[in-house]
Amino acid sequence: MKLRQVASGWEFESEKYLEDLVWNNLEKLFGYKPLKRQYQVSGQYCDILAFSKNKELVIIELKNSEDRYIVQQLTRYYDALLDEKPFAQHINFQVPVVLIAVTPNFHRDNYTDRKYHQLKFHFLQFKIICQEQKFSLNIINVDTTLNWKLDFDYSPENHVNRNIPSPHKRLYQLIERCNLQQKQKSSLLKFRETILQFDDRMQEIAEDGGIYYGNGKTKHCAELRLNSSKKELVLFLWLPRNFLWGDIQENIDRFRIWTDWNKATIVKAVDKGLGEITATDIEFAKQNSKNRSLNIFIYEALRRWFERI
Repeated sequence: MKLRQVASGWEFESEKYLEDLVWNNLEKLFGYKPLKRQYQVSGQYCDILAFSKNKELVIIELKNSEDRYIVQQLTRYYDALLDEKPFAQHINFQVPVVLIAVTPNFHRDNYTDRKYHQLKFHFLQFKIICQEQKFSLNIINVDTTLNWKLDFDYSPENHVNRNIPSPHKRLYQLIERCNLQQKQKSSLLKFRETILQFDDRMQEIAEDGGIYYGNGKTKHCAELRLNSSKKELVLFLWLPRNFLWGDIQENIDRFRIWTDWNKATIVKAVDKGLGEITATDIEFAKQNSKNRSLNIFIYEALRRWFERI
């Protein structure tokens, strides 16, 4: 499976990955028995066909993005399948067919088409949620608010890469002045890719002796600065003050982050420079890091940051 990180959250890299996940967990999600995927009928391909315990035919059409014609598409499948009547051993064609549209967002035309239609369509809206390094597919019926949740395994290392520029020469200069192991250097460059891949508006800016990341020169979300005395790179993030506890506030502060370029957590808010940070501050942050992966930490931080700019 491949996912893509965008400003609004996560999305599947292609519709195929959404279909794979739903097909492989059809009974777990909805209690339906799978029949066929990409079933061809009258020159058309139905994403998923299934049946219920009452032998109802279930037609599921999946979209990875908003689609204003999904009702018409399901209608064509319905008509063709009633003509052909396949899978007679599993389906009772004397009972109503279940028509399901699954998409991250519904176009207003979808509601208009359904409003004046003789058939009944179930509109299910999905969203990928990432919390504490755990991923889940959350689906909600937009009419009844009935919802389903499916946890699934996914490594952010598999996310889809954008084309990004080579690192600024100043970043290489900062790295050369630090006592970083080769593995840490690789993780640092991976961190840089994570930020720049997050959104097309993200830029890398060499300024004031450090490296900044953000939407232009005045809207920073991350900063790398050299601590010359300790020969280490220090990471700062601009975040809502209570980021760790899930409260979203209007004010965004510049936080110093402890990281070994594998795990990360907040140390304290720092207005400018490196700040007055003690060994006790660092140790306390490490003990309360909850083993947060740097990649997951950064994804969530960027998502929250883009909510505020």
